Amino acid sequence: MSRTALVTGGAGFIGRALVAQLAADWTVVVYDAMTYAAHPGALAVLAARLGVEVVEGDVADPVAFDRALATHTPDVVLHLAAESHVDRSLEDPGPFLHTNIRGTWNVARACLARQIRLVHVSTDEVYGDRDGAPAALEGDPCAPTNPYSVSKAAGDQLVLSLVRSHDLDAVVTRGVNTYGPGQFPEKLLPRAARCWRTGKPMGVYGDGQQVREWLYVDDHARGIAAAIGAPRGSVLHFGGASCTNRTILARWADALDVDARLASIPDRPGHDRRYALDDTATRARLAWAPRVTLHDGLARTAAWSLERPTFWDDALARADVQGFFVRRYGDGAATHDPAATLPLAPVVGD
Repeated sequence: MSRTALVTGGAGFIGRALVAQLAADWTVVVYDAMTYAAHPGALAVLAARLGVEVVEGDVADPVAFDRALATHTPDVVLHLAAESHVDRSLEDPGPFLHTNIRGTWNVARACLARQIRLVHVSTDEVYGDRDGAPAALEGDPCAPTNPYSVSKAAGDQLVLSLVRSHDLDAVVTRGVNTYGPGQFPEKLLPRAARCWRTGKPMGVYGDGQQVREWLYVDDHARGIAAAIGAPRGSVLHFGGASCTNRTILARWADALDVDARLASIPDRPGHDRRYALDDTATRARLAWAPRVTLHDGLARTAAWSLERPTFWDDALARADVQGFFVRRYGDGAATHDPAATLPLAPVVGD
């Protein structure tokens, strides 16, 4: 019997990787608002190849989301739709409150009403700064420190509260920094690649010694897919390789075979020093572990990026996107390379 999975945010970076994995065993429906960080072209190619249906809509719109559930009657909803960039949240928390809190509440409410299993995808940042503290365990309390992580923690708690009070059939996953082909270049690695390609140094906040864990996108997607079968109420962790921002940028430059030109810039407000997840229990529960090493993942991502320098040019040319880069980093041109001549190849994970 065919099973149907509805993926919110399926046009995004991790969403597209998850859709590609699920399509082998599920009928997949993507529900996505197609914001600046989505790639409709890449999703369209993926959807045509895999027989995936795409519905454009906002998770915070109860009428549109209820209509999608009524039309497609999914067995599970995998909720990835989110605003996810800390720097943007510091400038304007409004979209984060709308999507990550109101949207998550709407998704959870709709899943509860129709008795649909919900996999709510979150982040390691909800635990706040782990500098001087052990890696966070699945049951540790949240201590978010910026509007993005606050909005994600609020969404998590809304879901878990409904599990307790209303028997919502839901699990929460929390993953670390995810990287790989097709990531929007507001994030560290693709932004650095575009800066270096246009002859500019990559700005590094403070001393660049902030510690993050790094997980290849296909490994993260595989973990989210495995979470479909986890016990109700589970909180699941997907960890990765730990290194400082300066170290990851040096390794990324090696993968791209370029000089790691870096420039120190003033640290952002309230910048967390370290994120860290203990995923021992999740590995045992789901029989999950990363398969792609950091070295191999960076090499794969570099090869993909060098072959597709114009992949994000349409999105980066948008006035709102350019405006953000100018306001936040002082150089919107570093994100858009009009001299690139290779054609757009909107295929992700190929």
